Amino acid sequence: MNNDTVTVVIPTLQKNKAVLYNLIDILSEDNTVEEIIVIDNSLEGIELHNPKLNIITPNTNMYVNPSWNMGVKMAKSKIVALFNDDISIPKSFCSNIIQQMKPDMGIIGISSDSILAIDDFSGNPQNTNPVVIRTNYMDNYYGIALFFYKQIYIQIPDEMKIVYGDVWLFNNLQKSGKQNYKITNQILYHIGSLSSGDKKYNKICKNDAKIFKKLYVKWYHRIFSKEETWYGWKFRILGITFVIKKKNTRRYCNE
Repeated sequence: MNNDTVTVVIPTLQKNKAVLYNLIDILSEDNTVEEIIVIDNSLEGIELHNPKLNIITPNTNMYVNPSWNMGVKMAKSKIVALFNDDISIPKSFCSNIIQQMKPDMGIIGISSDSILAIDDFSGNPQNTNPVVIRTNYMDNYYGIALFFYKQIYIQIPDEMKIVYGDVWLFNNLQKSGKQNYKITNQILYHIGSLSSGDKKYNKICKNDAKIFKKLYVKWYHRIFSKEETWYGWKFRILGITFVIKKKNTRRYCNE
């Protein structure tokens, strides 16, 4: 039995306080959750009092990836989880995942089959005993909840503000020889895309994509590389990228 505890890090813009406060309540009831670090990038303040809750209000919006870096650095627990603020989870969700974790594992994210997109918050999903299985690629929605041992965390470059942080972690851990995993057999509710889906952040997200490619895609990858994704196989040959799609998948614009 794994007796480790987890620190949950949640950057938020407080687009939906009911969803955020519910998430904090569910997490605080879980015995394996040692602390909940909420980074309030809305700068509005949070009117909650909970012995597990540590609210950080920066001087300015730090954005998601720098918030993750700071939260992981501050975490007291051996295990860290990075959560979106727009999800609803079942009771004991963290406990169920931690029981399946071992220090030699890479990062654990969410299978796309485990996500139910809803328009409005209407409660929490039922616990259906999640199962952690191996994966060699990220599903869509993979990064809305990530689990890993703090010791394996690879700092996300400061220049990348909102997106590609999960891709950076997944790819670099995989490159280092770690086996990554995903969570199946458990529905989580995803209430829209409350933060990064805002159009005013499009310019930053596009810049993040350019920075990621500059830092991660080396010159020799442009000559030839092969990568499995959730929607198919991506090939780069002499600077040209093309995809052989898997059956019954739809590519999303942010991929």
